[in-house]
Parts: sequence; structure tokens; C-alpha cells
Amino acid sequence: MTLPDYVHARVIFTGDAAHLLPIFGVRGANTAFQDAQSLGWHLAFVIKGLAGHELLANYSTERVGAAREIIEEAGKSTRFMTPPSEGFRLLRDAVLSLSLSEPFVRPLYHWRTSRPHEYTDSALNSPGDDNALFAKGPAHGAPPQNIRLAADDFLLDHLGGGFDLLYFTDAPALPDPLQAVVGAARSRGVPLRVIAVGAAQSVTGADLTLEDANGHFRQRYGVQASGAAYLLRPDQHVCARWLTLDATRLQAALHTALPQ
Repeated sequence: MTLPDYVHARVIFTGDAAHLLPIFGVRGANTAFQDAQSLGWHLAFVIKGLAGHELLANYSTERVGAAREIIEEAGKSTRFMTPPSEGFRLLRDAVLSLSLSEPFVRPLYHWRTSRPHEYTDSALNSPGDDNALFAKGPAHGAPPQNIRLAADDFLLDHLGGGFDLLYFTDAPALPDPLQAVVGAARSRGVPLRVIAVGAAQSVTGADLTLEDANGHFRQRYGVQASGAAYLLRPDQHVCARWLTLDATRLQAALHTALPQ
């Protein structure tokens, strides 16, 4: 069960107060943590005046959608384990029998009850980016794919706390117009870090440079050339990605992600 709306004037619902979910995949506790992570940054940005109350409505829309996805998937698992009718029982038994010899049948009983929810239709996703042109990599609303950078060092270790711009480049410095947009966002209080990916040396204008000598990072993210970029929200979901990023497109994406 889920409330249809988690925001009612100055009262905001989260966790078990907002929804009651089946136990499959430990989704109840995990979903409450995800609620808290989402609400934390949405509420903080509104309180700090970095976005309008419309941002809280987005929290509700996204998290209600996540709860309903879990409920739908859990319903499939329940009907498979305890068929409610003879027809469901025949289907279940046929799937189990065929799965012993036919690989194509196995996904029918292997629902990913622990997969992360993707905010595919979020209002915070940039409508003017290159999301549809990418052949691979995390799409709109998806969490980032973790990358092993070195022994005991992973991409996710370096993300979080604000917006992260992953900028793929071999150049020694970020373009000046991009630096200007980043500086302007920071000057009004938006936490925005720039992580340059690919260069062998520190990139001027970036807060962190991650070398990608073998191209593994770029391959996983579907990047073919310098100038591509991903923008991650504070909860580490992708809200924009570009094959080629310029200052105007970055400014537009930040405006979409922080509605006034």
C-alpha cells in the first residue's frame, strides 16, 4: 500500500508512514533509506532557497512511483510462489519445468526485487540533452554505474554531497564558459563538483581528475570523444548527459533540476 501523495502542505511522509511494502528483497527497509536520501536533498535545497516548493512535489512523485514499482514486482513474486488460481499454478509449474532445459524461460521467475529504481520520467531530467543518442551508460534517472579506478578505489567513493558533473576530457583545462557556469552556480550556494575523467594530468577547473588510460570508464558510459558529460543529482541519479556539453546546455540542465 502507498499514499498517493507524500507531501501535504507542511507535512511530509516518508518510510513506513508513506507506504507498506512486501518483504521480498528487503525492499521495505531499503526503500525507507531511499526515501530519506531523496527527501534529504529535496528539502534542504528548498529550505536554503535554491529551489521552490515544486521540488518537494517532485520528491513525492518520484517516491510514489518507486513504491508502486516495488508493489507491482512483489505482486508477481507472490503470485508465482503462491498461485491464486489454477491458471497461475499451471503457468508457474510450466515455467519451473521448462527452466531446467530452456534458458529463455528463466527470466520469468527471476524478477530483480533488489534493483534500484530509475527516475526515468522525472521532471528534473533535462529535456534538451543527448540522452536518446547514447548507446550505453546510465540513462535519465538511473544511478551511476560504479567503476573500479584502482585497488580499493571506486567511482562511488568520490560522489555525493551535491551535484556532480562528470566531464570526459583529454584537455588540460575545462573550457572557460563551463567554468563560468559552474562558478555562478556555486556563488548562489549550489553544491556542484566537477570531476574530469580521462586526462593523465590534473585538469584546471576540475575539483578532481580521474585517469582513464585504458578507456574502461568511457566505454562503460558510452562516451566516444572529449567533451561528453553526465550530471548527477545529490542522490546520485543521472539528470542529464551529453555527447558534447557547452555552457548553455549545462545552465539549462541546472535550471531544470532546480525549479524555482
